[in-house]
Amino acid sequence: MIAGSLAKRYARALVEVAASSGELDPVSRELGEFAALLREQRPLRLFFANPSIQRRGKVAVCEQIATKLGVRPLTSSFLRVLLEAGRLGELESVLRAYEGLVDERLGRVKAVVTSAVPLAAETQEQLRQQLQARLGKQVYLETRQDPGLLGGMVTRIGSVLYDGSLKTRLLRLREELVQG
Repeated sequence: MIAGSLAKRYARALVEVAASSGELDPVSRELGEFAALLREQRPLRLFFANPSIQRRGKVAVCEQIATKLGVRPLTSSFLRVLLEAGRLGELESVLRAYEGLVDERLGRVKAVVTSAVPLAAETQEQLRQQLQARLGKQVYLETRQDPGLLGGMVTRIGSVLYDGSLKTRLLRLREELVQG
């Protein structure tokens, strides 16, 4: 895994170029699609990591995949830069850094909301609006499910965690009773 500062350098350079061409969000989406493909396809990941395969063969395969995914030239060029630098395996780290920098630049924040059951669209919208009012920034939600929470929800915004799950409440009650 490359150090966070190196991933951030790659991401910062890409943000500058993507911002100048108005492609911040589309590039993020395309990099995410490529990263998901690498994550899901172990043989492909092993192919790119294999040092015995010549770089030009890897570049050709990378370009074929980019073409099939329909990525824009900027995304394709960036993937090639990572590949030629031997950093394609670190795309996830670069992508996370890129998304963070884009959010910072656009004045928005991601809230990861985990609930025991799927949240209705109306509930998601109410939560998003409440978070926006509290934070003073545009908020977008990423929802996840964890039946182990039993009820309620856990919201993570950056390094801040808001835990309103039934599981945590029950654990706190148990601690109080034990210490009682």
